[in-house]
Amino acid sequence: MFRSLLLVALSLASFSSAAQQSGGDWLAGTTWVLCETAQQEGVKRDVMVFEADGGGQLIRPEGTLAFRHQRNGDTVALSTPTSRHPVQLVATAARDMLLLRGPDGSAVASYARQGSAAMAACRIK
Repeated sequence: MFRSLLLVALSLASFSSAAQQSGGDWLAGTTWVLCETAQQEGVKRDVMVFEADGGGQLIRPEGTLAFRHQRNGDTVALSTPTSRHPVQLVATAARDMLLLRGPDGSAVASYARQGSAAMAACRIK
């Protein structure tokens, strides 16, 4: 019994160590607040919550939408049960902002990590 528990503990420790060496999952368990959009007028602030299991929620004044996410480096792909294609967000170098760009590369929206210094520059309150 003790030997089995020890093997499980060692496996978990090596997995955790590998995740930390690769930068860990900087997205898991975080909350991001809508900071700016291309159309500022009348926009209410929404919030994205990223869960460690790959799930998440977009919380808006008109309701909550569940999504799945996958992270590859600084790029995050979001998909909902009804979406045809995932939405791509790219993190800034400091990983305090997530940027949504349109097909032409123009900025569509940005989300600031809750509690980060980047929130001070947000125009949507």
